[in-house]
Amino acid sequence: MPLRVFRENTGGRHRWRVPKSRRGRMAAAGVMSVLATAIVAPLASATLSGPSSSDGAAPPDRVTDTSRLPSNWRKSGDRMVTYDGDATGFHVLVADSAHAYAWRTAATLSEPGVDTDQWIGQTCVTGSGDKAVVVYAPRQAANDQQGFQEGAFAAVVDLTDGAVTKLPELVSLAYFNPGCGDGEQAVLTRPQGDDTQLLTVDAGQGRIVRQQSVAGQLTSAVPFGNGIAASSGDSVVSVNGKGDVRTLTRAGGRPFRLVPDAQTGLAYQVPSGDTAVQVRRVTADGTDHVLGSGALGSLAVHGTGGQVFVTGADAGEKLKKADLPKSWRTLDDVPAFAEVSTKGALALTGIGSGTEAAGAKPGAVADAGTAQPVGIDALATGTGADFAFRVQPDALETAQGLAQSPALGGGKSGAGKASSDAGVHADSVRTEPVGTQSGVQPPVEDPAHTTTDPDRACAVTRNDPNLQSLQPSPAMAEWATDLAVQGKLDVRRRKGWNGTDLASYTPQGMFPPLQLKGGGRVPAQIMLGVLAQESNLVQATPRTSAGESGNFTQGGYYGNAGSVHTINWAGADCGYGIAQVTSGMAKTQTDYTAEQQKAITVDYAANIAAGLRILQDKWNQLHDKGVLANGGDPQYLENWWFALWAYNSGFNLPSTTDSSAPWGVGWFNNPANGLYPADRKMFLSSGYGDSRTPNLWTYPERVMGWAAYSLQKNDPETGKPAPAFTVGSWPTGNAPDAQPPHDTFCTPDGNDCDTGKPHQVPGSTQPVGPCQRDDFKCWWNKPVTWTDCAKTCGTEVLKYEATDPEPKVTPVHPAACTSTLPPDALIVDDVPNTVKFRVGSANPCAGQRNWVSRGTLTFTFGSAVQNGATVYPSKIDFHQLGAGFGGHFWLTHTRVPTFTDSVVTGTWTPDRTLKGWARVMVHLPDHQADTPSATYRIDLGDGTVLEKTVSQDTGGKNTWLSLGSYDFRGTPSVSLSSATADGTGDAAIAWDALAFVPQAGTPSDAVTP
Repeated sequence: MPLRVFRENTGGRHRWRVPKSRRGRMAAAGVMSVLATAIVAPLASATLSGPSSSDGAAPPDRVTDTSRLPSNWRKSGDRMVTYDGDATGFHVLVADSAHAYAWRTAATLSEPGVDTDQWIGQTCVTGSGDKAVVVYAPRQAANDQQGFQEGAFAAVVDLTDGAVTKLPELVSLAYFNPGCGDGEQAVLTRPQGDDTQLLTVDAGQGRIVRQQSVAGQLTSAVPFGNGIAASSGDSVVSVNGKGDVRTLTRAGGRPFRLVPDAQTGLAYQVPSGDTAVQVRRVTADGTDHVLGSGALGSLAVHGTGGQVFVTGADAGEKLKKADLPKSWRTLDDVPAFAEVSTKGALALTGIGSGTEAAGAKPGAVADAGTAQPVGIDALATGTGADFAFRVQPDALETAQGLAQSPALGGGKSGAGKASSDAGVHADSVRTEPVGTQSGVQPPVEDPAHTTTDPDRACAVTRNDPNLQSLQPSPAMAEWATDLAVQGKLDVRRRKGWNGTDLASYTPQGMFPPLQLKGGGRVPAQIMLGVLAQESNLVQATPRTSAGESGNFTQGGYYGNAGSVHTINWAGADCGYGIAQVTSGMAKTQTDYTAEQQKAITVDYAANIAAGLRILQDKWNQLHDKGVLANGGDPQYLENWWFALWAYNSGFNLPSTTDSSAPWGVGWFNNPANGLYPADRKMFLSSGYGDSRTPNLWTYPERVMGWAAYSLQKNDPETGKPAPAFTVGSWPTGNAPDAQPPHDTFCTPDGNDCDTGKPHQVPGSTQPVGPCQRDDFKCWWNKPVTWTDCAKTCGTEVLKYEATDPEPKVTPVHPAACTSTLPPDALIVDDVPNTVKFRVGSANPCAGQRNWVSRGTLTFTFGSAVQNGATVYPSKIDFHQLGAGFGGHFWLTHTRVPTFTDSVVTGTWTPDRTLKGWARVMVHLPDHQADTPSATYRIDLGDGTVLEKTVSQDTGGKNTWLSLGSYDFRGTPSVSLSSATADGTGDAAIAWDALAFVPQAGTPSDAVTP
């Protein structure tokens, strides 16, 4: 049985899964984890905003007035490297001083077949400044322990020519990954059971050159001398090539943000109490000095190529008494959170597209290749001049960045013992069958030709035109949440709602809320924060816009962790919809009836009602065991901390046989865990740029941030970002006042945790605190009070009352209901006439449909044999949308013909013979179709086949396009394959309606053999 991350009793959401075969391979010795941190570690408090412009004009992409730069700007050799992510990929952006900091896109990294609203990650730059080591993953990976610890991809990017070398290992998303040294090497880390794997990358060669496993939890690893330096408990340690660990210094707190300097020293930071931080330097011989100190978050160390930069207001004063090494420099006027260039001449104070907090604009996933423009605010450290840039990501070489990572492919594993639970700490794991191959009933339909997945492991299939999920607007999501927490989500769904076969129901009639133990109810902002973090407030695939239908949003349905060539039903994660309801949604599970499973899939309101029950159940479990925050009054937002913790990573119940066994909420989401930077502020309290790197915070911290600052979504009417929902209210007007200190849930008596006392792992020479247990089961199960909620805690603010009607939304992409073709046109739609086009309870085409479909569209799906079974990877990137002609069309992305397992071919066949001339018209939808190489094969009915290649890009209009007129001689057919010579996985190709229009005589557009 596969190991899976387990949410006790009622798990609930989506998990970014690693294929079982890869998990075993990753545990093997030989290759390295994810790369260490970005130009050091990215800073938790970054205020990443859009571009600034005093006159309202769009900022340029370079410095236009070079007199504001230092006089040596042409020859300084300075380079700035940063990043931003959207639905199209993770963009590595570069600007060189020699070119007046003209911004360019070195690479855009993504994985084919991954549906995500945002790619996230980190970078670091090697000593030469010529290479960047990159860790990247879909945003959903941060929501799950396994995805966080071993679900990120790694690559080396050549900053000069844009060449991308993807590395063959999945690694950690932790803030310190990747970590570069003063040369061309970097270190990637990832947990391996109770150990840490350290993978050394030679960026010049573009490969992993050494892999080591070290006992315990090591963080912030960087190349240092001939080995590696890392943080371990309250110590800085070194690891030599043999894996031997030596303590360099005891710091009295958890060291973080390690940066090698040019004099065999290592800069690092360490908390001093709860409110201060020290900047220190340790040498290879263990000599350690405090060089300065300040308030926690007021100073930060950065560096590349052996140079160390200390940023923060008055950094020079705070370090002025220290004898700084020659390679150190303070940047007094640069905010601590800024990103610093390779020579320290430029600092970035704001980076972002303004859509990170909302993922992408509605439907942006569909428009492959349309990246969001990035605003960058910068400061020249030598002159004090500030600049605003606007950059349109556009990589010169796209194929390598879009190609599938070898970490998802086959191949030999490294030497050593493979482990089936690599990187998953035991605090939230149990064995559980999830629709294994042997447990799936033999399919009745032929999976080679049906759009659905008869062989699936999850309860409700993708690509059933009778089961589409309606995408809500932010207002609709807030309305449903506000009513649900009041127990009043009783809107009547009529029979056949959204085109399904469901009988009439109400969301909370089908999923009645649970009464909270101790009384009270869930605050609306807590549930809204959960929805924001789980799905970005989307019920359907991000390919759809509000008011449009499509497949449900998911991340692990195929168990493939993003590979478009792998299906692993045994590893499927059946998370559905806006609340990512998971438990009870596998084919083999009976928690829900078939009707409930369908409602969870298609109806955002029913999904929210089901998700709310999960959260209520978590509260009740914890209340029963006395695990309460600040006295446990549910009206206060911060008092939901433990329930959120359990909602995401489980609640481990007490053992019935061993009273001394640990129990409680797990270590992964403990704020004291070294996976998160010690100087981070409250999520979003410094700006929406925090959503650029959500992996720097625990799950409860992120939900609280959304509750306090809301999600940013594009307003359907104005197209501009706006708060997606109403935020909570805090008596001080300052949400961070009520946040728990990071070590609140770390005490020797409470959970064997001590931030000031490192723990010795047997057989190891290095400390691994603050968790004192070898198995990392520092689980928390005690009530705790960290604030007086009446004075500091947040409370809900309702926007909608129980009597308010469901908000309306006008689809951005309305269907083409009426045929504009001649009355004798023989139309063959992409779905049967029995499929009902509905948007909720409405029929947008009522009274407008003046045609019927007279024929069929059939598909042939590319297959592969995996583990002795035939599977259909071509369905992974196959989608349906409720738009186009008649309110439905299909799409995938083009691939080269050699990718046979990814090729989809659709064939339109009328229900009668044709003899004589007829014009072939193909309907193209107004979005999600842009391939320039759609080749239609027209069979004249006697075996003669002619081809016509056209572009499917209509410029945003529903359009009938002529393929020419043909002399038919029997029952014709027209086929369209996703295999194209230029197919790289980024151009969308669609199948909508097709028509044969009879012609009198030989037409002017006749096509002959």
